[in-house]
Amino acid sequence: MRKQNPSLLSRIPLPALVAVWLVLVGLGAVLVYQAFFRPTDSAAKPTVVAAAPAQPAAPAGVATAAPVAVPPTAVAAQPQQPQQPAAPAPTPTVPALQESGIGFGIQADFITSDSVDFTDQARRLRMGWIKQQMRWGVFSPAQGQFDWTGFDRAIDQANAKGLKVMLSIVTAPQWSHPALQPTTEDPEAINAPPDDLNQYAQFVAEVVKRYPGKVHAIEIWNEQNIDAEWRAVPQAVSPEKYVEMLKLASQAIKAVDPNVIVISGALAPTGYFVGGCSAAGCDDGPYLKRMVDLGALSAVDCVGVHVNGYNVPPDKSNKDGFNDPTATFRGPFENPIPSWYFRGTLELYRDTVQNQKPLCVTEFGWATSEGFGVTVPGYEFANDNTLQEQADWTVQAFQLMEEWQYIKLAFLFNLNYAQMSPNKASDRTAAWSIMDLEGGGRPAFEALRLYMKARAEGKTQ
Repeated sequence: MRKQNPSLLSRIPLPALVAVWLVLVGLGAVLVYQAFFRPTDSAAKPTVVAAAPAQPAAPAGVATAAPVAVPPTAVAAQPQQPQQPAAPAPTPTVPALQESGIGFGIQADFITSDSVDFTDQARRLRMGWIKQQMRWGVFSPAQGQFDWTGFDRAIDQANAKGLKVMLSIVTAPQWSHPALQPTTEDPEAINAPPDDLNQYAQFVAEVVKRYPGKVHAIEIWNEQNIDAEWRAVPQAVSPEKYVEMLKLASQAIKAVDPNVIVISGALAPTGYFVGGCSAAGCDDGPYLKRMVDLGALSAVDCVGVHVNGYNVPPDKSNKDGFNDPTATFRGPFENPIPSWYFRGTLELYRDTVQNQKPLCVTEFGWATSEGFGVTVPGYEFANDNTLQEQADWTVQAFQLMEEWQYIKLAFLFNLNYAQMSPNKASDRTAAWSIMDLEGGGRPAFEALRLYMKARAEGKTQ
């Protein structure tokens, strides 16, 4: 049998074999580390902190906190935490006043009936907003007490339907101004500001706290340029005192929710005071100018306007020389001041404000007594307007305000006061209603419904 040659391994010295074995063990350890323990490329890169999503701009005059820069080293030094599923990013919201276009709404009594949901009618008309008057003086029998019942229901109903809510907060309880005595026109002695204006500011702040994210605009008072809405002892219609209250209320609202739109109280369109002011009242033009001079614009997001159409179409101005020879109420034609005219009033406000703030028309409309058979003393112009004119001019006014572009919100006055008022057709607000005494639609209701439907479908011109 032939002897085999020695193997290759038998020829290699033992020390050399040990050295090779150690190298192989070390190489194996490196491969295991690379496969199981080496950080990934993304983890090895420097940490990048994502920028915070941009926040909507705060309304003018509202201070915002400056962003705080986080040093990269501070982020890198944080201990590694177990990875959690990412929470969905919140949907950015745009404050209502920063939305494009104009917001359309309607004023109504949404709180009296607990069996009929009138926000259904607002939705049927494709309104984006509702306006509800909140009479602090009526619902606050004592300091610290308020009956929220109807407001809770109506505000929840509106929000459930996607309707934005504007509250016009008016009157003050007698306990807040005890020297003011009842009168025939003001039997509860509430048509006056409180002696301590901070009490009004505290109340509006309480409203915003009660309805977080559910109240989108607040109008501060109503027609404060006439003594029917701004009583005092001694009597004085005071732009100075109103602007003081406006600033206090605005600060209180913004401290709770800076996205709530603050609207100045709309003035009564009146030429009764012949371009001037007295203790009993003031024409809206000079009163507004005084408000601007006192710095009211710094406290508001929008300037409130009331536009009474009287017996004039919405496209006519006091400068046009327009005359309706059939009209029995002659004020707009014999004394053509802006207050008598829808277009004239809005142009006066636009020019006075000088585009520093947009306008919010918190009441507009045309009254007609047709079908009611009642003429309310002092409102004889309603006899000159037919139901068809009310319908036509309402739709035309919505069209014009959208075209003019300096108006941000517009609320039609009103939906249902004729039906809801205990005085029915004799109520001074009834003739403006677009629903009749039984809750059916007057022609203006259907005309507005059809117009808003066509507008939503892009069929208007």
